[in-house]
Amino acid sequence: MYEDCFSTPKMKEVLSAQTIMPFQEVKEKIGRDIFELSQGSYFDNQRSILRFEAPCPRVNCLDWLDAQTSRVKLYWANRDNSFQMAGVGTADIARGNTINAYARLFNAIYQSLSADGDIRYYGGMDFYPPGVNKDVDNKRKAGQEWKAFGAYCFLLPRFEIVNRQGKYFFACNIVTQDVAESLIKDYLGALEEISFSSSLPVVSIPKIKSLLVSPNSQEWQKLFRERIQSSGKMIYQKIVLAQKTSIELVSKVNPLAVFKKLTQQARGSFHYYFQPQDDCAFFGASPERLFKRQGANIESEALAGTRPRGETADKDAYFEKILRDSPKDAREHKIVVEAIKEAFKKLCVSFQADVVPSVVKASSAHHLITRFQGTLKDTIDDAQILTLLHPTPAVGGMPRAQALKAIAELEPFARGWYAGPIGYIGYDSVDFAVALRCALIRGRRVNLYAGAGIVKGSTADGEWREIEQKKSIFLNLFSER
Repeated sequence: MYEDCFSTPKMKEVLSAQTIMPFQEVKEKIGRDIFELSQGSYFDNQRSILRFEAPCPRVNCLDWLDAQTSRVKLYWANRDNSFQMAGVGTADIARGNTINAYARLFNAIYQSLSADGDIRYYGGMDFYPPGVNKDVDNKRKAGQEWKAFGAYCFLLPRFEIVNRQGKYFFACNIVTQDVAESLIKDYLGALEEISFSSSLPVVSIPKIKSLLVSPNSQEWQKLFRERIQSSGKMIYQKIVLAQKTSIELVSKVNPLAVFKKLTQQARGSFHYYFQPQDDCAFFGASPERLFKRQGANIESEALAGTRPRGETADKDAYFEKILRDSPKDAREHKIVVEAIKEAFKKLCVSFQADVVPSVVKASSAHHLITRFQGTLKDTIDDAQILTLLHPTPAVGGMPRAQALKAIAELEPFARGWYAGPIGYIGYDSVDFAVALRCALIRGRRVNLYAGAGIVKGSTADGEWREIEQKKSIFLNLFSER
């Protein structure tokens, strides 16, 4: 089929830029592009990435992803869905079981990127930064729940559907150094399996069979009494402690079905989905950006201080006012603002931040937010940005080293990717959210993660209620027991 339909490079450029073709024609065009590699037209002994891309009709990215048979599935979308990516398969991978230095991670990806095309690696990484509490935390990682993810994993999908400002594209990525006849046949076979069917069966989400919370309420009270507020005084300026809720369902669940339901209920969030193998996925709907870099421009935000949403307009306004007037939440938020401000002083030649925090209304909670924008110094790279910004006191604590050490010692589970950076790395653009409001699904087992920022004025009962409220959106996704 592909041998009879060659197009010149110039024609490919015209098609990619101007012509929106039916899905079958899009597949045939990409197939011709892939087949031409066997003719040596684009073969390059140097390691680089070829990207074949064509405009396509509008499609629901998550429904498209759900229709694919690939074991590996990825999804990323910003808050307003002006950028979405749904990807399948693995064209390239940067993965490791330890993070010795952020620079190695970024360099492993940057060596394959060029200014040509819109090539991005999608993934995430462990909460703990390099060199912090590795020995303590690794002991807790003896379990298998995070094994498929590693300390970090970033994937370049084989095939993607991309939505850029309402314009949709189907794309294929291939590493030139790997090009061989067997790989081309493999790609063409995988392309034939790509489905654009809009007819999907309705998938029900299984009921909850059992549920276990760690730490439980009694253990939480004891932590506060003995390790957080010893003798009635706060030991830390701020510390964020998390809870893990382990759920067993009555049967296996399609993780993507749960995620699709989550995106419908948690709008206005960063949506992320990372499935490295069948029946295993980490996903969530985060309200918080860690940082976005576009060229020399950088954005970040302090998001700390929480109150629930109200069931009525009056109740919603009441909770917003409580948040705005709360000295405890103002104190918690200020700690995060000051930490990001200090980081921006080191990173930027100039920057600006909101003078006073505003309230952002997420789907399930109100949050105080202060936004930052700056221009980076010429000598700054992404590894330095990540080192200075992650983890902010919004998910770690202050003093930073002391709080991280305590978290590793006190939390009775491995955080893994929870509260770590998640997003994409491109040639001239990096965008990371903080992996919050998240779940890890393996077969019929679901782990939910949620935390609370503890400062002077916090109470054990109050922070417990905040955690319960944060995870409620996930519990509501599952049928009643």
